[in-house]
Formats: sequence, C-alpha cells, structure tokens
Amino acid sequence: MAAQPLLLQPEPTGSAQPAPADRPAPVRPLLPGFVTPAELAESAAPTQSWAVLGVQALGFTDYALTRMIGRFCGTGILVRLSGGRGHVLAPAGDRQQALRLARRMRAELGDAVWISVAWRPFQELAGGVREAEDVLRIVCALGRQPGVHQLDDVAVEFAVVSNPEVSRRLTALIEPVVSRPELLRTLEALIAADGNRARAAADLVIHRSTIDYRLGRIEALTGHSPVRVRGLQTLCTALAAHTLARPRSASASDR
Repeated sequence: MAAQPLLLQPEPTGSAQPAPADRPAPVRPLLPGFVTPAELAESAAPTQSWAVLGVQALGFTDYALTRMIGRFCGTGILVRLSGGRGHVLAPAGDRQQALRLARRMRAELGDAVWISVAWRPFQELAGGVREAEDVLRIVCALGRQPGVHQLDDVAVEFAVVSNPEVSRRLTALIEPVVSRPELLRTLEALIAADGNRARAAADLVIHRSTIDYRLGRIEALTGHSPVRVRGLQTLCTALAAHTLARPRSASASDR
C-alpha cells in the first residue's frame, strides 16, 4: 500500500480562538490532535517514515516546549502536547536516526525529561503513537530515571500488559495497594531503588522498620513478596498494567 501524503489543513473558520499577535496560528494535520506551528509548516512534505517520540518534560509550558523542539527538529514536525506531556512526530529515515533525534532532544531540554522512541512508516503512525505512549507511561509508572527509553527497555512489562486477560488480573491484584497511598508510595520507592530497602526508606524519609512493616502489608494484600525478585517483578508489572488501564478507555477516540 502506497504511503498517503500527510496533508496539513488550516483550522476551520470560527472553530478556533484567535492566536496572540506574537504567536502564529497552528495548522492541523489529518492525524487527530497533532499540530505544527505555522512557521515550521513550509517544508512539511510527505515522508515515508517517522520518529514517534513520547515526551514528558517538567517545567515547560506547551508553547515554550514546542518552540524549543522546533529549533533543533526543523520544519515538518507535528506535535501534540498538554501540560508538558505528549508526542512529537518528525521525519526519520530509520530507527537509529529516530534514536539520535530523541537523544539530541533530551540534551537540549535538560535532565528532567523522559522521552520514549518508536519509529514507523506513515501507514502505521497511529500504532507508533500508541507504542510511544505506552512505553512512556510504563517507565514513569515504574519510577525509571529521566532519559530516552524504547520498547526493548520495558519489553516484559509491555508484553504482559498487552494481553487483556493478564492485564485485568494484574490490575485486580495491585488494586488493594493502589488504594492505600502509603503502600503505593512505598512500592514505587522500592521499584525506583531497584529493590534496595534501605535506599527506599531513605528516599521516603521513614525508618527501616516502617518500610518493612509496609512491605509486609503489601505481601499480605497481594500474596507476592516485594522483597523477593520474582515478587517484586510481578508487583512491578501489575503496577504498570494498572497505570496503562486507566487512560486507555478515555483516549480510545484518539487511537
């Protein structure tokens, strides 16, 4: 199937708020929800393949983030941002070029930025957006450090939560922990500390005996011990499944 051109269309008359004088009006592409600033649209020619980048950046307005991304991605990019989180589509010849672009973007934006990377031909862009979004939500749910992440980094969690029946069971498993904020914070801290209880207790500013008590409660509620490798892996994957389950129904219309 031949690639179709990614047409750019102006906002329908009367449907958009007037843009401030110092900000050019956006132009909307056919892919729902994405825009490209007018000053970056001149060279938005159709391409065969795209980098799909999920972005979570702390401390940026959407407008400032879009302008910064545009400065080093060049023309033809498409963005969808809300509250410093969203996606960037940029022409890329192959997966390695997409990775290089993601690393340059993080170097430009600073340390407090998570970027997930996928790469797709035009016909599969919607799937690439889903993959980038799911990888981004998984790494954030698991407390991974800011950086550039791709599917290979969370392949086990991604594969498990992609199975609807397994995902439902894991979501139910972790629900008693998620519904208790102090237990959820404790589990998240332990995951972020790679299972190191002393480090997790220090991060939470609680006594070692307190974290041991909370971890015992987690085991009693779930049947899986967070102080054992297999138990922590199960709970880690269950937390990822729970995180992914919440927004899927709400965002189904975008996919």
